[in-house]
Amino acid sequence: MLTTKWIENKKHFKTFENIDLDNEIIDLLLNRGIDDEKKITKFINSNLENISTPFSLKDVDKGVELIFNAIKNKKNIWIYGDYDVDGITSTSLSYLSLKEIYDNVFYYIPLRDEGYGLNKEALEYIKKEGGDLVITVDCGISSIDEVDFANSIELDIIITDHHEINNKLPNAKAVINPKRDENEFEFKYLAGVGTVFMLLYGLYIKLGIKNEIFKFIDIVAIGTVADIVPLVEENRIFVKHGLKKLRDTKNIGLKKLLKNIYGEYKNKELDTYDIGFIIAPVFNAAGRLEDAKKAVRLIITNSETEAEYLSKELIEQNNERKDIQNTILEKVEKDIISRGLDKRGAIVSYSRDYHHGIIGIVASKIVDKYYKPTIIMEVKETEKIAVASCRSIENFNIMDALNSMKEVFLKYGGHAGAAGFSIEIDKITEFENKLDEYCKKILGKDDYIKPLKIDRELIIDKISFEFFEKLKLLKPFGFSNPNPIFSIRNIRVTNVRLIGKEKTHLMFDIIKESIYIRNLVWFNNGHMKDNLELNKFYNIAVKLKQEMYKDKYYIKLYVEDIKESDGKDNKIKNYIDKYNLNFPLKSVFYTKEKLDINDNLAIEFDEEFAKIKNGFKIVGFLNKDIFNNLIYLKKNFNFNYIIKIKKIEEKEANYNIFIEIDRDYNFNSFSIKEANIFNDIKKFLISDFEYNSFQKKVLGAIFKDKKTVLAVTKYGRGIDTIYLTLAIYLKTVKEKKILLITKDKKSKFLKNYLDISNEYIKGYDFYIYDNINPKDFIKNSLVISYSDIDNIDNRYFFIKDSINEKNIVILTEDELIRKGFDEDNIYTKKIPILEKKHIVNLLKTKEIIYGTRDLRALL
Repeated sequence: MLTTKWIENKKHFKTFENIDLDNEIIDLLLNRGIDDEKKITKFINSNLENISTPFSLKDVDKGVELIFNAIKNKKNIWIYGDYDVDGITSTSLSYLSLKEIYDNVFYYIPLRDEGYGLNKEALEYIKKEGGDLVITVDCGISSIDEVDFANSIELDIIITDHHEINNKLPNAKAVINPKRDENEFEFKYLAGVGTVFMLLYGLYIKLGIKNEIFKFIDIVAIGTVADIVPLVEENRIFVKHGLKKLRDTKNIGLKKLLKNIYGEYKNKELDTYDIGFIIAPVFNAAGRLEDAKKAVRLIITNSETEAEYLSKELIEQNNERKDIQNTILEKVEKDIISRGLDKRGAIVSYSRDYHHGIIGIVASKIVDKYYKPTIIMEVKETEKIAVASCRSIENFNIMDALNSMKEVFLKYGGHAGAAGFSIEIDKITEFENKLDEYCKKILGKDDYIKPLKIDRELIIDKISFEFFEKLKLLKPFGFSNPNPIFSIRNIRVTNVRLIGKEKTHLMFDIIKESIYIRNLVWFNNGHMKDNLELNKFYNIAVKLKQEMYKDKYYIKLYVEDIKESDGKDNKIKNYIDKYNLNFPLKSVFYTKEKLDINDNLAIEFDEEFAKIKNGFKIVGFLNKDIFNNLIYLKKNFNFNYIIKIKKIEEKEANYNIFIEIDRDYNFNSFSIKEANIFNDIKKFLISDFEYNSFQKKVLGAIFKDKKTVLAVTKYGRGIDTIYLTLAIYLKTVKEKKILLITKDKKSKFLKNYLDISNEYIKGYDFYIYDNINPKDFIKNSLVISYSDIDNIDNRYFFIKDSINEKNIVILTEDELIRKGFDEDNIYTKKIPILEKKHIVNLLKTKEIIYGTRDLRALL
């Protein structure tokens, strides 16, 4: 197996009263710092209306006034950008949104050889061209001298930048940066395109055309994803809505580019992977190899012909970039092998054959493979210098390393994970040695073991269309909100085979109990084929992806890592996870039958399949993944289901019927005698089990003796079963209205049969007081208290519960899971029926039983 260390995120045992999400989804949110109801609601429902006012950013008001006055006085406005994708999209967004309202708008992007940021020659050029106002995008925050120069030639500057503020601010007319301490705007991690968007949003608000700015949100999304900023807060809103807009973009250049990349893209669900790994590299290639202005021209063009030409040229340029990248990567790999660089503390490779626009990508790939700090340099022999890109690993701050030997560099800069520098050629060996010594001081053996962050363990039963639909609530994925990696424990592998043109990838199937999942893919690990043994147990780390094949949806598992396991499951945890399905569930089935969205469908189960019927006709079958979950709950907890059609897609091969499956709480009985009706209710609620002694006393006193009962008991004695027995009988048989008065959250099951309030309401036939003492005696009522009551009204029939808890230990659900009990003497109401019957039998012995407080219901 690979040498990796799995870092597993904490499992939480937290629920929220007003948040109706699966435990797995809540755990993912909590581990990402989205840890209260307000944050969760905002994260899930990221609407454009949730974007903060742009005027909460310092100097946006000044910037808006400067642009407004420039337009009013017919001044020439120039946008000064950068050659990466953030700079390209920032420039394009600014140009298009200003051109929408004003003609005299121009842009300038420096060539890579000019260097990053403002330069005096460019500012002088803009002034000679008649420029009056310059808006910098994705640059300018460190351009102190350049802004002073602009002021000296009477060129007004508005800076919009998102980079770190390391010095005093430039003396510009307005300086807009999310990292300014003076901001009321709390989020500090906008991309450059997001920063200038806020300025332009403010302008559009002033002009009374606020919502018009959102027509450019697709451009904002591309730059935001490409710049790898955290996809939370405003960034999440930009990208979530930008991706939707992109699929139906009105931008001529983007339309042509998407068409030339994907063909028919309108039915494709574009995501952050498409932007980060397919679309953005096309724009980036222009800045890396030639001139980024070509990418801007594509985004701002109004010409179909020009868009077609430019998009194809950029795609070709990106293909050229890939070829150069692969060539450099091969040369670096050969250098590593020939010089034994992988044995050193860090990998340093340099050559005149490397391209400075590509070496950063190559460095990242080398880090990914070898998990060592990596520095790749292009040697420029005529200038007698080398230009480097650095990429690092966890626990190694590359900037600290460079700071410790700054005397060897001509210049350098960056942050903990990535940096760059230039160095004289004859000092490269000195640098290598110093870096090697520094690594020996800072890094230990364990630091070179690649960490794999596991977001959550997932039981194999959960892998389904339904779970992926809920996982989509967390999209778009990206930095700070990554596509989750799940671990699945104790699987076996089968049908292992090599795939791909060069047979460098693995594909295999996995089995656990009765569940079989086909065609998992493990990229670049073909060499592991002979290491996977069919009879061994493994833990597997995967990402989930939804794919379509022959007009049907499939959940595909992409493998991140595999480790051998001991084959032992946390039985209680698995039972709880199986039970905790959050209804309603989403699913899809396929049929040749033409159905109407209002058709009343039903599910009919047998041992192997769940048939979907329209009247007496079978119109389809439930997917096996959802079938496994539903049949388990039906057999062990007497769950019944109702099904609704939510959407119908007509495809070439079939109709895709999207359905919602909910629990059916309705009670049906064909009995006539009351005794038989009560028996049907009991079976409906607790299957073949008997009411406990307390339940019998309360129900007998109410129904047989016609008493008004006040009872004192403990939590966990099956009180909801008493309430449901009462409510089902009174509502369905006697057609009575029941009110439950409580301050506690109650189940959907109860809500199906009675009304719930936190105070008394007139007009009901029967009242249930749940841990609330009524002010006045009500004849047709039941009062349940979980603590002793003084001065009991003698009109009540009083029942004091008494149970022997000598041989039971009450624990919380999370304590049961954390203790990892593997014995057969563990109880929660979520264990299957055979396990429950086993516990009932154990209660007759003196053996200690550990369980949640629901165990008391069996006493």
